[in-house]
Amino acid sequence: MTIILATWELGRAFGHVAHVAPLARGLARRGIATAFAARDLLTASSLSDRPFARILQAPIHQRSVPRTPTLTYARAIADGGMADVDTATVLVAAWLQLIDGVRPDALSAEFAPASLLAAHVAGLPAVRVGTAWACPPASEPLPSLMPWLPDDPAARTAAGAGADDVVRTICRRFGAPLLDGLPALLAKSPRFLETWPEMDHYGAASGATYYGAMTGLAATARPAWPDASGPRTFVYIPGDHAGAVPLATALAALGWPTLWHGPTPPPDLASNIAYTAAPVDTAHILGEAALFAGRGGHATGCEAIRQACPQLVIPDTLETALLGWRLERQDLAKLLGERPAAANVQAALEALAADTRIAAAVTAASARYVKYDPFAAEDELARDIATAVGLA
Repeated sequence: MTIILATWELGRAFGHVAHVAPLARGLARRGIATAFAARDLLTASSLSDRPFARILQAPIHQRSVPRTPTLTYARAIADGGMADVDTATVLVAAWLQLIDGVRPDALSAEFAPASLLAAHVAGLPAVRVGTAWACPPASEPLPSLMPWLPDDPAARTAAGAGADDVVRTICRRFGAPLLDGLPALLAKSPRFLETWPEMDHYGAASGATYYGAMTGLAATARPAWPDASGPRTFVYIPGDHAGAVPLATALAALGWPTLWHGPTPPPDLASNIAYTAAPVDTAHILGEAALFAGRGGHATGCEAIRQACPQLVIPDTLETALLGWRLERQDLAKLLGERPAAANVQAALEALAADTRIAAAVTAASARYVKYDPFAAEDELARDIATAVGLA
């Protein structure tokens, strides 16, 4: 049996599984099985259609690392053990044992840098799959994750020095062909972006293929909108998010009909705000909504673009802040700070509802994806990856 080993090391949300599942489905239709080495076994096992032939525990780094500015992807993966050569040695050795047990024909990494390094040591063809955040371009030095700051190539080079040393040292310790740092490892593993150019954290890349936001979860809840006047607003933010209470306060003051989805609600929601914890059919809800407010999540942000919904982004990580910054520069969103005042939230919502430039931008972006078919995209992604690793 032909097997691809899919790997996931970093990040805790369901979105990581949602990037692996569509590929597994497309590969299965081509007669290729997917063994999934996952950071979180329970999340990986939560899909009702069981797209993975096997699910295994991924070797992961669970100790804290010193906090330093996350200027590039090289620092973003420090939590994965890629900042210390001895830690990386242990992880790579564990990945090599797992690879030896599975005996895959190729490896597909979703935010799993140590597995990529192990694949190089094992001589296994590998690709990278997911969002641009997890699959950065392999430039030297790596691009900035804070492009709102003045660019300093020397600082970006310095930010990658630790990971570069890890890659070189691992190659020497395991007798693998020498790679001159992290960008060389990334360049050896082509990237397949499950996103759209508008949602590329680094900006739209010429020559890149974007497969769209294929989803791993079939959600069906379609709650009724509250009986209120104003633009319908869909909110997808946890109740304990630092911006949740200011957002709820602003929406209460506006009186707009609002559907709020998340694992928990903020306290004391006004009558114009209906809360649901049930996984919602986001395509349907956003198709009925006029505005979307979120933390900068990827899949729902992609669907908001497809449904021509302007976005209010209240981030809670550097990843979501960067995505909000990119969207705002394209007139697709308004970006606020992590802890905004309710008055600022209200002003941003009113601006999103009234700005004709934003309305034109979201309409134009939506028109580009009228014919988008996520199931056809699954097959295209699987075909292209099978070709890239020599399994077509």
